[in-house]
Order: sequence, then C-alpha cells, then structure tokens
Amino acid sequence: MRRPLFGVLAVVLAAVCAACVPFGGGKGLNPEQKADLARAESLESIEAFKRDVEPAIIRARNSLMTRDNYRSYSRNDYIYDHPIGDQTLYSLMSRTYEFDEHDPVRVRAAFAAELEPLGFECREDTLNDDDGTTDFFFFWTNVRYGVGVAVMVSENWLTSISYKTDYLRSDGTSANPKKLA
Repeated sequence: MRRPLFGVLAVVLAAVCAACVPFGGGKGLNPEQKADLARAESLESIEAFKRDVEPAIIRARNSLMTRDNYRSYSRNDYIYDHPIGDQTLYSLMSRTYEFDEHDPVRVRAAFAAELEPLGFECREDTLNDDDGTTDFFFFWTNVRYGVGVAVMVSENWLTSISYKTDYLRSDGTSANPKKLA
C-alpha cells in the first residue's frame, strides 16, 4: 500500500516541479528581468558610481548648502538590491536635502562645474506659481552611469536636491556593494 502512495506522490511532485521549469530552455527570467540585466550590462557599476560620480554630486551640493542655510532632509541614503536569477543588481536612492538658496544661476553653475565634465546633460524646466514666483527644475542625467540628479530651486521656498541610480551591477571590487560611503 505504501509503494503506490509514494509512487503517486512522486508523480504529483514531478508534475508540480515540471510546471515551474521554463519551456524552451530559457533561464527562467521574464522579459523585464532580461531587460534590466541587459541595461545594467551597458552601464558602469555601482562601485564606479560611488567612486567617480557621487563625490562630484556631493561637492556640488556642499558648495551651496552650508551650516547656515541647511534646513532639513528626508529619507536616508539607501542601496537596494534587486536579485535576478543568479545575479544581483543595485540601485542607490539618496536623501533629499533642503536648504535656503534662491539663485538658480548659481545652483546651475555649481552642478554644471562638477557634473558636465563627467558627461552629464541638464534638462531644465520652470513652473510659475500662482503667487507670481517661479520654481526652477534642473534634471541632470548621465546614461553611462545610469544616474539622475534632481534639483529644484524655489524663489519662495527651499532648494532641494536628490539623486538616484538605475539598477547597476557590481564589478566585484567591493565585498559589500550595498555599503554606503
């Protein structure tokens, strides 16, 4: 009696496991995961970002934000891991810093000096508020490093800055790619 029961269980288990195996010999990745891996392969690593780009962003921010004009921050810097198959990709999300600085020309120049030499391009936009003031938006992007830097300069409120990376691979030079500087 036990043998037929084990046989039936073995057949059921094999059928359930077979349903999990991808057809056509694929790696078991969906199209979005495959696209994420392909995109990450075309970008610099998370370690290269932390070594080459993040210090420039911080220098630009710190040239504008001082002890006297700093007001607040929200969130904490964090590096997310994104497992895909046998690989892990990483994405960094920075804090948003807010400080008193209302000169969009000065802000743009500070970031341009640090980011343009690294190949960043800036997209600008403005928003005219109902009270007659203007908010200026600068979106710095770099396709090589897969990073975006968002800066808003407000005439009647605070300037804010944050940055984020796409999913990036690790190049193996760090024992812990999620470790913040």
